[in-house]
Amino acid sequence: MAAHVHGAGRISAALTGAPGAAVLACLALAATLPVSGEVRLLVAFLAVLPAAATASCLALLARSGARAWAGSGLVAAFAAAILVVLA
Repeated sequence: MAAHVHGAGRISAALTGAPGAAVLACLALAATLPVSGEVRLLVAFLAVLPAAATASCLALLARSGARAWAGSGLVAAFAAAILVVLA
């Protein structure tokens, strides 16, 4: 059985794009919660580390670098749109 070879696109998406998209997604989640500001901040802080780790793993599991970047970009664009609408 051959080892899985990660391309430069997947690795760069896992190191840069996916964690950034996860941070934006956590901020969008916190912005949509109907609770006080302190609870929103706590939720964002508690969710960001597992979200970034999961996003990085999913970027490495993508079939190609283009798919890894597309997934990260889609999540980031959706989260940014939510943040812009709520601002």
